[in-house]
Amino acid sequence: MSVDRKADGAWRARWRDRDGNQRAKNFRLKADAVAFDTQMRADLMRGEFVLPSASKMTLADLADAWLEASVHLGPGSKYTYGRDLKRYILPNFGNRKIADIDRNLIQQLIVDELKILSPTSVHRHYRTLHTMFEWALRASILGINPCHGVNPPKMPPPKVNFLTAEQVERLADEISPRYRALVLVAAFGGMRWGELIGLRRGSVDGPRITVTEQLQMRDGVWMRETPKTLSGRRTVLLPNSIGEELARHLDEFAQPGSDGLVFPNAHDEPTGHSFRSNVWQPACLKAGLATRGIGTRGKMTTLGAPKFHDLRHTAVALAISAGAHPKAIQQRLGHSSIGVTMNTYGHLLDAVGEEVAEGLDRLRSKG
Repeated sequence: MSVDRKADGAWRARWRDRDGNQRAKNFRLKADAVAFDTQMRADLMRGEFVLPSASKMTLADLADAWLEASVHLGPGSKYTYGRDLKRYILPNFGNRKIADIDRNLIQQLIVDELKILSPTSVHRHYRTLHTMFEWALRASILGINPCHGVNPPKMPPPKVNFLTAEQVERLADEISPRYRALVLVAAFGGMRWGELIGLRRGSVDGPRITVTEQLQMRDGVWMRETPKTLSGRRTVLLPNSIGEELARHLDEFAQPGSDGLVFPNAHDEPTGHSFRSNVWQPACLKAGLATRGIGTRGKMTTLGAPKFHDLRHTAVALAISAGAHPKAIQQRLGHSSIGVTMNTYGHLLDAVGEEVAEGLDRLRSKG
């Protein structure tokens, strides 16, 4: 779109219509041509202009095109996007033309979802839409991302629970011997669940573990996935004492061969979600980290048990207690940036800050 002056002195506004044809309109006054051009641009900003080939495209069509084009996404990210689209977004908007979807419609979706879903889930759905429309914008399918100006729900601060070293040892003592090393490696190495259950013998060298992949269950099928970022590929050095525990575990429980699983279940298969109810929660009860009581559905259940993921938080707390630098913690966890680490665990570093201040006071007193 543009405004220019013709040889005869008239002012001309030019644009392309929905069929891609060059159009023009002449005006005697420049102000009128500019006003017309401004209106056309406003239509574009409202998302009313799309490529001619996309004028009849529905949101479901766009979702298919986006997921097919997103070759840079890992299997896990693509699975999550596809799941949220199928379960929550497309049932509401799938048959709508993308040119008819504006920020008011998206804002209403957020309001409706917040009545039945957590802010975390709703925010994830918003990010899915935002990412997809941003791709459509870059691909010149849309003139504007309709998520611009939408107010997503505020994300609650990450909840970080961790165990003490004594609680970790108690838990390791009470859990089935097959999973003792799993608990200790998680608590002192900080690896993710998928990284642990997918760990192969060839990636273990004494106390040194090389992390290059993780194992995830997707729609009932086990899939190996590489880390989303280069920082996810890393080497985790365990304390020597934990390395010795791991060596004993390899001799007794791990599958043979360099590709054999380090932590298979009792059926010699990948350790799945039944671990939580069949192994983890009973061990937490025995270790005094949970109680039995009446749950929300009126049945006896395990209450207050820590999550397995809390062992990853525990690894950070223990590393901080041992004097680890935040950058070393970031690398150990495989975070993409130090900002991710500080946003999640910065409050645990307050005590370290106090120690630094006290140390500086001691230096001054000696001066």
